[in-house]
Amino acid sequence: MNNATPALLALLLVLSVPAMTVVAAEPARGTEDGSNAALGRQASPQLLQTDVANTTNRLQLTGDVRSEYIDYRPNLGMALASADDELRIDHEQYTLVEEEFNSATADERAAMIQRAYERLKERADELEQREREAVRAHAAGDHSTAQLLQTLIRNHNEAEILSERLDELDAYADRVPDYSLSSRQTRVDKNVFEFHRTSLRASLDRLSEIPTGRSHQNVVVSTSETGYSLSMMESSNYIVETTRFDNRDESAPDQFEDLEAFERTMELYPWADEHGSPHFQDNSPDHYWTEIGHSQGRLEIYLDAGTGDVHREVQELIAPSLPPESLGPWRGDGLNMTMNRTPTSGPIKVMITDQRTGEPVNAAITFDGTEIGRTGDDGSLWVTPLLGTHQLEAKTSDGVVNATVTR
Repeated sequence: MNNATPALLALLLVLSVPAMTVVAAEPARGTEDGSNAALGRQASPQLLQTDVANTTNRLQLTGDVRSEYIDYRPNLGMALASADDELRIDHEQYTLVEEEFNSATADERAAMIQRAYERLKERADELEQREREAVRAHAAGDHSTAQLLQTLIRNHNEAEILSERLDELDAYADRVPDYSLSSRQTRVDKNVFEFHRTSLRASLDRLSEIPTGRSHQNVVVSTSETGYSLSMMESSNYIVETTRFDNRDESAPDQFEDLEAFERTMELYPWADEHGSPHFQDNSPDHYWTEIGHSQGRLEIYLDAGTGDVHREVQELIAPSLPPESLGPWRGDGLNMTMNRTPTSGPIKVMITDQRTGEPVNAAITFDGTEIGRTGDDGSLWVTPLLGTHQLEAKTSDGVVNATVTR
């Protein structure tokens, strides 16, 4: 640990906790000549664990990566699936506990609660398994991007229901003399449910509450055999969540003692350690959770206790605060394009001007033919790039300009 304050140490001692595996982001290696050929050599889609200057490290996917845009829109099928999940969970808990609770003895009540609790744990495992199967099917080309995203949103909703039912079981336990659910274990269980309840998924879920049916959000979905990443722009905020299945081993013994897990986390995120305010929670022997607020946004880290690596990571970053690298210009037919690229696979600011006047132009921006937004009156748009090599185009009724972007 490099910069923990005495106050933080005191907090850590009170909370006592565990962890996951992180892969640091690759530094930007752009050129300034603006040629498409040069840009195509700037980065590999298979990023390695390296340090990033002047921003947070990022958990990266490895292996062959499938990366696609999806224009996410709420649909009735997903809403019905979530409603069905809630009905089944409620019925199961009613049958296991509520139906005969009032007429049962204390021992019978304790047995009912224990059975229901174990069933909730099984359902948590089922969420994890459902997620892994969907991700691997997508990476193999057997699932569409829409199918995968629907599975992840369904898990988000089901995890919320399971967390609420766990609270209800805890309340039932309070009514049984000399019996209780372990407060530490239930806290760990709720944190495991939080694996599936990220800020990005919550934002997409809120779209369902907008009655016009015209709401939508562009999301980049990337998968490999060992994990997945979701990213999107929300105004000028860049949100990305990444999960690495190969960094999770629940059967392995906890690798850490005392504050070692916190020290390991800070070693993996040195910039955040120096510029942020960490909050650490010990959920050993399962995992360790750290949240760091910093000058560029917020970072959430789940360190697996068994592997000692980061298993899940969520980052919310203010795009204009990230260190930029200027690229371009690209000269097209009547339009010019320049870019400000941020480190690793972070967002890119695309700027379009009229080739003759140099004034900003409102142009439609597409990646591989998929429209992801318009630059507006100021001629600029923050975009979330796909992983790999893809074609970026800006087009108006009077002109067009293209570039090849590799991330």
